[in-house]
Amino acid sequence: MKLHVIIYLSLLLFLGSGCSDFLDVQPKDKQSEEQLFATRGGFYTAVNGIYNKLASSSLYGKNLTYEMIDILAFRYTPLSVNKYYTALVKPEYTDETVEANLSNIWSSAYSTILNCNVLLKNLEVSTGVLNEQEKKVLTGEALALRAFLHLDMLRLFGPVYVKEPSAEAIPYNESDKVSALPILSADTVMGRVLRDIHAAEQLLEGNDPVIEQGAMASLEDDQEVYLRYRQLRFNYYAVLALKARAYLYAGDKVNALKAAHQLLTDENVAKHFPAVDPNKLLANQRTPDRVFSTEVLMGFYDKARADIYTYYFDDETAGNNFLQPKANFVLSSLFGNESQDYRYQTHWRAATSVGVQGDIFIKYKKIDKPKDEKNPDKPDENLEYFHAVLMPLIRLSEVYYIAAECEPELADGYEWLSQIRAKRGLPSLTVNSERDLRMKLNNEYAREFWGEGQTFFLHKRLNTDYLWIDEAGYNYNGANYLEYTIPLPTGEIENR
Repeated sequence: MKLHVIIYLSLLLFLGSGCSDFLDVQPKDKQSEEQLFATRGGFYTAVNGIYNKLASSSLYGKNLTYEMIDILAFRYTPLSVNKYYTALVKPEYTDETVEANLSNIWSSAYSTILNCNVLLKNLEVSTGVLNEQEKKVLTGEALALRAFLHLDMLRLFGPVYVKEPSAEAIPYNESDKVSALPILSADTVMGRVLRDIHAAEQLLEGNDPVIEQGAMASLEDDQEVYLRYRQLRFNYYAVLALKARAYLYAGDKVNALKAAHQLLTDENVAKHFPAVDPNKLLANQRTPDRVFSTEVLMGFYDKARADIYTYYFDDETAGNNFLQPKANFVLSSLFGNESQDYRYQTHWRAATSVGVQGDIFIKYKKIDKPKDEKNPDKPDENLEYFHAVLMPLIRLSEVYYIAAECEPELADGYEWLSQIRAKRGLPSLTVNSERDLRMKLNNEYAREFWGEGQTFFLHKRLNTDYLWIDEAGYNYNGANYLEYTIPLPTGEIENR
C-alpha cells in the first residue's frame, strides 16, 4: 500500500473542516443540522468528525489504548510521583483524578454515540443527496460505530459478564436527542450490540468497496476520496471481527467461531490484509512497520503518534509519565525467551537512561519520513509511510485468537494459534491441554496488544484471578489486587 501523504493530509483537512459545531454538541437548531446534511460533502464531514472523536485522548487516542486501560491491566510499574497512575494500579476508582477521567471517557463515548444517531436519522430521511451504495455504507458504519462504543462501555463499566449477565450495566442510546436513558442489564445491552452489528454487516456486504478493492490507502489519478481509505473506517471485515469479539464476550463460542471462520476462510481477507513482511520489518531500520499495518482491519490516523513514545515510553523524555514494565520481565516472562518473535525485536529495546533498567516500549516511536535518494533533502511522497501514522483498533490476529479459544477440538485450537504465531516468526505449538492453551492465548494477547488496550478486557471477560495471573507470569508490576467492577461516573445521567 502506498500513501501519498500530502494528498492524504489534504483529504483529512477537507473532510474535517466545518465539523466542530456538529461534533461538540447536537446541532443547536434544526436549520444548522439541515444545512449540514443538505450536501454529499456535509454527510462525509459529519462521518469524518465522528471518527476524529474516536481518536481523541479521552477515548482511543490515549485512555482506551496505551495509557489508562493498560495501566489497569498491570502493564506497568508507574513512577510513585505520578499520583494518578499510582491510584489506577491500586486501583482507587474513587480517587478524584481517576473519577474525573472515567467520567470524561463516559461523556465522550456517549457524545460520539449521540452523533452517530444524528447521522443515522439524517441518512434515513435524506433523498437525492447520496447514492444508494453510499447510504448503505455510511449507515452500516454508523451502526457499527454505535455498537463498538457501547460494547467498550459495557466491557469497561459493566459487570463481569461471565458472573452476572443480568446485572445492571449501562444505557444503550438509540436516540438523536439529548435525554436521560435507563440503565439496562448487561445481556440486554449485548443483545442490542449484536443487533446493530448484524444490521451493519448486512448493509456493508456487497456494498463496501473493501471486499473487492481492499484498504485503498492511496489515491490514483482522479479517483474520488469518499469511499476510500477503508482501513480508517468501519469496513465490512472490521464488522465481522467486531461480531466475533462481541459473541465471545457474551460467552457464545459457537457464533464467535462462525464469525471468525467468515474472516479466516475468506480469500479476499488474505489478499487484502496479508501478514507483516519480515523483510520490510526486521531489515528495515529507517521505516519499520512496527504496528504491522497490513494486518489492521480498522484503525485511525494520528499524525502526532510519535508523541506517544516521546511523552510516555522514552526513558529520556517521558518524565513523570514514564511507563515501563518491571525490570527483567519482557524477554524472560512476556516472551518466554523467544527472542526471535517479531514483536520482541521491533516493539522493545533496552533502556539507556542512567538508573533505568529493563526494556522500554517503542512500538510508537517516530518513523522519519522516507527520503528520495536522488534528492536527499526532500521526502519521497511515493514511499510507504501509512504505518507511521496508523493507530490500530481492530486486528486480524485477534480473530485467530478467538478461533483458537472457541474450537471444540483442542488440536484445532492449537492449529489456529500456531498459524498466527508463524506470522510472528515463531514455531508451531504441541497440543497439550486446555489450561496450557489458555495460558498461551493469554500470553499472545499480552504480546500482541501491548499499547492497544485489549488485555484488561481479556482478563475481565475471563474474570481472571490475580494469583493465576501471577502464576502465569503476567503480573507486570507486582500488584496483588484486581477490581474489574468500575463504578459508573457520578452524575452519569447528566453526562449522557
